[in-house]
Amino acid sequence: MRIKYLSHAGFELKNRKTILIDPYFTGNRLAQAYSGRPDFVLVTHEHYDHADLDFLSRLGSRVICTPVAQIEGAETMRVGEKRSLDGVTVEMFRASHHQSRYPAGYIVEFDGKRIAHLGDMYLDGVKPLGSIDVLLIPIGGAATMTIDEAVRALAVIKPKLAVPMHYGTFPQIEADPAEFKAKAEKAGFKVKVLDIGEELEL
Repeated sequence: MRIKYLSHAGFELKNRKTILIDPYFTGNRLAQAYSGRPDFVLVTHEHYDHADLDFLSRLGSRVICTPVAQIEGAETMRVGEKRSLDGVTVEMFRASHHQSRYPAGYIVEFDGKRIAHLGDMYLDGVKPLGSIDVLLIPIGGAATMTIDEAVRALAVIKPKLAVPMHYGTFPQIEADPAEFKAKAEKAGFKVKVLDIGEELEL
């Protein structure tokens, strides 16, 4: 399985199926052009930098989102719900992000691996998620955890591998992923920093 970083909080998971999480391309100066055809898209919450409505309307793929994310034609999930989507198990859990009316994250069970995407998350919402192979974790501060808080979150979730996200897109979320990596590894955790467009193979 391959995990590709698309910038901000956007990722593409690909093997037998292609899954897109939190697309943000319209007006995103860091994003590269995207030509994929995902089997489905997961949206963690309603904000434009996670739910790119213009992009999604042109994409034409199946979209799964929270009840308050007003995306035309999308299917909604609720916190605590687990369902099979094209043979891929997806579970929605609650995030902590007071700027959203219904913040969420996802655990995707895909080809024997469990990948967790925290969406926009503050430290007070971090809970154990069971065995996690790859954790996609925000580090930019402002509307999410800071680097130091993200390292503390690793001690709660204990993933096999952490990948930082949600930094550098805007001036208020400037953060150095190398600093996160150094601090997390000092605390005993494994981190992979992905450049935009780079893929991680599991």
